[in-house]
Amino acid sequence: MGRESIQIGDGAYILSNSLILAVSRYAGKRHHPSIRIGNGVYIGRHVYLTAMKEISIGDSCVLSEHVYITDLSHGFDPTRGPIMSQDIESKGPVQIGANCFLGYRTAVMPGVTLGDWCIVGANSVVTQSFPAYSMIAGAPAQLIKIYSRELGKWVPPDKMEQ
Repeated sequence: MGRESIQIGDGAYILSNSLILAVSRYAGKRHHPSIRIGNGVYIGRHVYLTAMKEISIGDSCVLSEHVYITDLSHGFDPTRGPIMSQDIESKGPVQIGANCFLGYRTAVMPGVTLGDWCIVGANSVVTQSFPAYSMIAGAPAQLIKIYSRELGKWVPPDKMEQ
C-alpha cells in the first residue's frame, strides 16, 4: 500500500518489526500520502509511521523503539457506524527537524512540527509543535529545557537570557 510514496534517504537504518505505511486508499477513497525519511536516520524496533498526507523526518534523527508517528485519525461519529468503517482524515502534516531524538514509546500526533535538535523524553505524547533546540517530555509533552548556545548547555526555559 503506497510504497511509491515512501522515500528513504541514504544511510537510513530501520530495525525489525517496524511498519511504514503510506495510506493511498482507505474505505474506497484515494489519498496522496508522502513519507520522507532523511539521510542517516536511525529507526528502532517496532516503530509505526502512518500517513495519508505527509510525514517528514529530517536527516540524522534517532527514533527509539516503539515510536508512533501519524498524521491521520479515524472518524468517531456514533451516528456513522463502527469506527473502522468511518473515513480517515488528516489532522495536519508531521514534520520532524534534523538531528532530533525521540525516546522510547514516544507518540507524535497529527499536525506537530518539531524543530531541529529537539529531544523528546521516553513515553511522551507530543500533541503540539515545539521550536528547535527544545527538550520536551510528558503526556502531553511540555517544554522542559532549551539549549543555550551562549552557555553551551541545556537550561530550564526560565533561565534563558532574553
